[in-house]
Amino acid sequence: MPDIALEDQIQTERKPLMTTDAPFWDKIADKYAASPIKNMAAYEITLERTKAYLTKEQDVLEVGCGTGTTALKLAPNVRRLTATDISRRMIEICQEKSGRGRRAQYSVPPSRFA
Repeated sequence: MPDIALEDQIQTERKPLMTTDAPFWDKIADKYAASPIKNMAAYEITLERTKAYLTKEQDVLEVGCGTGTTALKLAPNVRRLTATDISRRMIEICQEKSGRGRRAQYSVPPSRFA
């Protein structure tokens, strides 16, 4: 039988892998946008695997899109892709990258998710 008290202690001591602090991501967005993808070959394989599940009839939501690189690459494969992020600056970069007339839309959710 699991030790519930120990599990509770582990949960409270666990630190999140990434921060959900929007001002943090706003601050580093430009540096993040300028940094290259570390393993491009693996990234391209993942994109191709993902594209295999997409159709032109789908509307897709990406949560935590960062600077929109993946959203821009996947958008031509679906009817519409909506990409969201908690960072306003990340979304601004997405919009700068995308230009007009693309299938991707970018937004900051009106409230934070718990």
